[in-house]
Amino acid sequence: MSQPEDETPADEEAADAGDENSKRLEFTDTVEIETDKDHLWSVISDPETLTECVPGAESIERESERKYTLDITRGISHITVSLSGEAEFVEMNPPDYIVTKGHAFDSKTGSDFEVLAAMEMNETGDDAVELTYQAEVSFTGGVASMSNNILRPVINRDVDTYFANVKSVVEGSDGD
Repeated sequence: MSQPEDETPADEEAADAGDENSKRLEFTDTVEIETDKDHLWSVISDPETLTECVPGAESIERESERKYTLDITRGISHITVSLSGEAEFVEMNPPDYIVTKGHAFDSKTGSDFEVLAAMEMNETGDDAVELTYQAEVSFTGGVASMSNNILRPVINRDVDTYFANVKSVVEGSDGD
């Protein structure tokens, strides 16, 4: 499904020049989903559905219209990270676009994760929505000591799984 952006030297550089153990990966793609924007928006903003769709999500709770808390456990190579954090819709214009900023921490590896993600939804005219996304994942700590050649496929697979799950929920529901 998704084709990651070409890996550039910037992917290997520190996200923060003052921290040699920082890394950043970027992803972008477009997914076509057979629905309308209003129904798609209701799915991607519902915490119960998000918990079902996000790989490894143990819980996603809505704190306010814009703020969510989350607990996610994922295996990366030989380690398991248990992330606790929050995400906030920092810009949104339902049902056209959303910009989300998130932070999570894994105490076992001492890893911090920062995510900046944007999704734009455009109806195609043939009862479908093109959802275009861009995501930047920055991380420090023990996970940052791993090669991007290990991390990129794992994160890319989780991104693909998330959108496949959203597509399955949306196209399998009676919301249209």
